[in-house]
Amino acid sequence: ISTHLILTNRTGWLTMKSQADVVRLIDAQNEIVDYWLQIRGMQAAPTRSDIDPGALRAHLGSLSILELDSSGEQATFRLVGTQLRHLIGADMRGRNIDELPASLAALWRTGLDLGAQSTGPQKGIAELADSYHAWLRLPLRADPAESSPSLMLCHDIIRRKKPRASRPLFCLNPLTGRAAAA
Repeated sequence: ISTHLILTNRTGWLTMKSQADVVRLIDAQNEIVDYWLQIRGMQAAPTRSDIDPGALRAHLGSLSILELDSSGEQATFRLVGTQLRHLIGADMRGRNIDELPASLAALWRTGLDLGAQSTGPQKGIAELADSYHAWLRLPLRADPAESSPSLMLCHDIIRRKKPRASRPLFCLNPLTGRAAAA
């Protein structure tokens, strides 16, 4: 199984001040991919009904399911997690990805073309202007009779950058008048 990890920014490489941020995002992706591989077994892709939401409980707010048309050009939201609804500002279930503002539609389009052409996991972390977008695309079949995937399980996390210069090393405790490590 070939899994592509793409770390990009506009110049082609991701540069982060804190590697711990990347590790946490990659750990979440790996946990979901491991579960997907387990339920997939020897099939080309698992079915939507194979997924146990309880097994992905820690990630439900960041998950969405897109239904792809036969050309892979159009994508309709079938499920949108609560954290993603807050990011979008609306419940997009039953609506086309192109109904989103262009900047948000671009987030969900990331990796869809790769995922539609592959039956394996596609994932990456992209550096945006003021945040990082960790994305994961996992193909699903709508039902067992389907030979190729028509759904995409998406995991998307947006994390704001925290520049090191803006984090204080010490802060003054107003009650004691002493400095404390932040």
